[in-house]
Amino acid sequence: MADDAPRRDAALVALDWGTSSFRGWLLDTAGEVLDEVRTDDGTLRCSAGAGSAPERAAAFERTFARLCGPWLDPRPGLPVLGAGMVGSNHGWADARYLDVPTGLARLADHLTAVPASGSVVRLVPGLRVAGPDPDVLRGEEVQLLGALEEAREQGGTPLATVVLPGTHSKWVRLDGERVTGFGTVMTGELYGLLLRDSILARLAEADPADGRDDFDREAFDRGLDTEARRGDERGLAALLFTARTLVMAGALRPAQVADYVSGLLVGSEVRHALRADPAPLVTVCASRSTARRYRRALEHHGAAARVVGEDVAARGLWRVARDAGLVAADRTGPRASTTLSGTEEGTP
Repeated sequence: MADDAPRRDAALVALDWGTSSFRGWLLDTAGEVLDEVRTDDGTLRCSAGAGSAPERAAAFERTFARLCGPWLDPRPGLPVLGAGMVGSNHGWADARYLDVPTGLARLADHLTAVPASGSVVRLVPGLRVAGPDPDVLRGEEVQLLGALEEAREQGGTPLATVVLPGTHSKWVRLDGERVTGFGTVMTGELYGLLLRDSILARLAEADPADGRDDFDREAFDRGLDTEARRGDERGLAALLFTARTLVMAGALRPAQVADYVSGLLVGSEVRHALRADPAPLVTVCASRSTARRYRRALEHHGAAARVVGEDVAARGLWRVARDAGLVAADRTGPRASTTLSGTEEGTP
């Protein structure tokens, strides 16, 4: 339709550039997705072999031009906004951190501009907890903003506790749009190391790669239950070795090892997080396959789960761009799939 044409004009290139992956969206003037690109050109791969800061910056600029050039070449001056490890001290440029507690609206006031191939890429700062137990997050801040936008639109219970699973899971506490604190758990990294480099890897027949849509619920639930009953008594390190001895005893099949280990690790993470913050409802911002596991663990420990898709980062980036005046302020931003507490069709 002719009256739809203005809405379809490109308004923003939004980037979620993490350690192992690159996700980019071309958004129109309503914040809807016109095009997207996903690759494994994460910051580690991009900067591999760069021996100095200028060499690293040049490597990022080349990757950016290759992946986003088709969008930007015919649209000179189009705003570009990026979040994630691209703004770390080993990324394209150091976008610094904001100390919590802080309001997420402040992100737009602290963008770092980086010249790039005729464009300017603005990088979103991360968040930092200072004090005796310091902590940091980077990239999750835009997912939080996107999740808040989704929750506001849905009209459900306001977000208070959010978990963002990944290589390093983040548990975030919110008061409205104000981040009051957060903590990091290395669940994803431990899982990868155990299923790739430990003695357990020799037993596991299933592919330990993240993102598997199918998983053995019986094995995962066994891990959850074992950790819940014996985690305090024996400790997680001791329970992990049972993935080997149960196979030796014929009580666990090699094909179940990966999901049993996943149950132990996710169960320990969720149980301790709920002990520190007994939230009755936790918002899970993750891929469908990962969200299934966290929902199961949360319900095992008496908490309800509300699921928000990980692509909510695009909506969060749109919100930052709107707050910063890079795009028109009267648009709501791209939609992302949200599932309120309850049973999601097709999930365990």
